[in-house]
Amino acid sequence: MKKRLAITLAAAFFAAAALVYLYFTGEGEGAGIPCVFHQLTGFYCSGCGSSRALRSILHLDFYQALRYNAIFTLALPLIGAYFGALFLSYIRFGKDKISGKIPMKAIWVLIAVALAYGILRNIPLFSFLAPVNLTG
Repeated sequence: MKKRLAITLAAAFFAAAALVYLYFTGEGEGAGIPCVFHQLTGFYCSGCGSSRALRSILHLDFYQALRYNAIFTLALPLIGAYFGALFLSYIRFGKDKISGKIPMKAIWVLIAVALAYGILRNIPLFSFLAPVNLTG
């Protein structure tokens, strides 16, 4: 039990350290990790703008976060709840007792929504879904 707690606390510490780093990055910089998909193709993937959105959320600027990546911003509470439950499951039971309880249909729907979002944000009619530029 102590080993599991130590590992979980270490993971939480590193996640918190990453959030602190992201908080103090400059406006629009995100985590400084370029999107390889965007660099190779010129198209936005479903994740483009996520680190900038997370930085905006850390600064409580939810409108700007939505402009960087709406799907990530809206899904973040679900992602946080999932990882929180996963951490607690790991501490209590020493294994993942959460992921197996998520219906496969829900996973496939989430994948389909993410793919559709990635496609739509590259179509001119839906350009409002593309991440805003640094001056936008």
